Amino acid sequence: MEISRKLAILALSGLIGAGFTACGGDDDDIQISTEGTQGTVTPPTTEPGAVDPTVTGTLAPAEAGKYIENTAKQFEQVCNPQDQKAAVQSLMTIASVFEKYNGDSDDEEDYPYMVSNGVRAIARAVESGDYAGISRAVQQVTNNASFNPYTYRGVYTPVYDAEEDEYAWVKTLESENAIIFRSEQDRVEVSLTMSGDTWTGKFTTNEYDYDYDYDPNTGDYNYTEYDITTHWTVNVPAKMTFVMSHNGQAAASAVVESNYNEGGHTFAIKTSVSVANIQTNGDVSGTDSKVTEKCSATVGSTRVLYSVGEVNGSGLCDRNKIDQLVNAGHVAASAQVDNIFKGATAKVDIIDRIQLNSTCSSLKQIVANGGYNEDVEDEVRAMATALNNNVKTTLKFGNTDFEQGTITWKCMPHSYTSGWGEEWEYTYTWYQADPVITLSDGVDMSLGSFMESGSMQSVVRTLESIRDTYMRAFGMY
Repeated sequence: MEISRKLAILALSGLIGAGFTACGGDDDDIQISTEGTQGTVTPPTTEPGAVDPTVTGTLAPAEAGKYIENTAKQFEQVCNPQDQKAAVQSLMTIASVFEKYNGDSDDEEDYPYMVSNGVRAIARAVESGDYAGISRAVQQVTNNASFNPYTYRGVYTPVYDAEEDEYAWVKTLESENAIIFRSEQDRVEVSLTMSGDTWTGKFTTNEYDYDYDYDPNTGDYNYTEYDITTHWTVNVPAKMTFVMSHNGQAAASAVVESNYNEGGHTFAIKTSVSVANIQTNGDVSGTDSKVTEKCSATVGSTRVLYSVGEVNGSGLCDRNKIDQLVNAGHVAASAQVDNIFKGATAKVDIIDRIQLNSTCSSLKQIVANGGYNEDVEDEVRAMATALNNNVKTTLKFGNTDFEQGTITWKCMPHSYTSGWGEEWEYTYTWYQADPVITLSDGVDMSLGSFMESGSMQSVVRTLESIRDTYMRAFGMY
């Protein structure tokens, strides 16, 4: 587990790259423009909501459970999957069309393949209520270190290839500012429109491969592993508008405004995305001393989620320092990381009823234990201890100051059984550092079990998405 690399990503791209805004379409005709579409970014709303007058103190555990269950019911009333069904179906159609005309290509650097994967990921995130996942999927298509958008400018349509006896995407028109994939017979169009100045990003990816030789004398294979280092230079437009349409209607749209100054050690990303009645807006910016993040998500007219985060440090946007940390290895990185990282705070609010507030004082112990083997219980327990020593999270209700509980981490076993029949069955067990909630009675309960005690599925998905995002930020994934 390359925790130091994840810390570098945290420093360079903020806690959560999130956001979205509406970009609808009322014209049922497929557009034939070569100029693409321009969108606008909407700032996130992260001001606390009204205080809930029913929360007058620390609730008893049964009352706290009822409060969360009622929150789930309100959440489910707002987040009706039927409202997103048509958009999800359109997204899946768009992904299928891209795959149909892309042959057997599964090259991750191939733009149509990248789009089809991204569109499917957006659809899956919408279905599961994973708002952070929607944002990550959009960024997979728009902000990719191996994708230089200017090299793809043009209009692509399906053209019959007699030799291969199939239709394939072919550039049929030039475009000054857009990448447009258009299939009139399938009523599908996907466009990425570029505008504003450009900034240059230099990225390095490290992979590995191996060669092997067969030794006829021993019957063994001798393996030689080697590293593959790739350097990428990408010219990134300051603004990109991404629209996915089916039958003349925008199934999803996104606007990304970004800037990165390597010499000045600063970056900024503003994003707005809309899928069906879900809208999310985000703003992430960073300097050497501070990285800040704000994100909000609404369904219809109801704000269902917002988050704010701040990382303090020294050299957070200094590529040389980050690269040294990435390449240092666990032991050296754990000794160096707190020279860069000076603490972090984060707040997550769910439908203005549940608030999670977190602080992280140090990453030294977390990094030192970050390379744990999930099959080794003692190693996972050490990671949970490191998190508990350095990450503090409280649970509050209704925008009040009353602490309803704390969230800590415990080493928990997980298992599944596979095979055919009793003779061939086997059980695999692994361990995770899972979040555990402690309410006012001092009794610990896993966050998952606590949430599942009522009709909590929508909130569970949201909390899991938030948990996963921040676990990534702290190097857990």
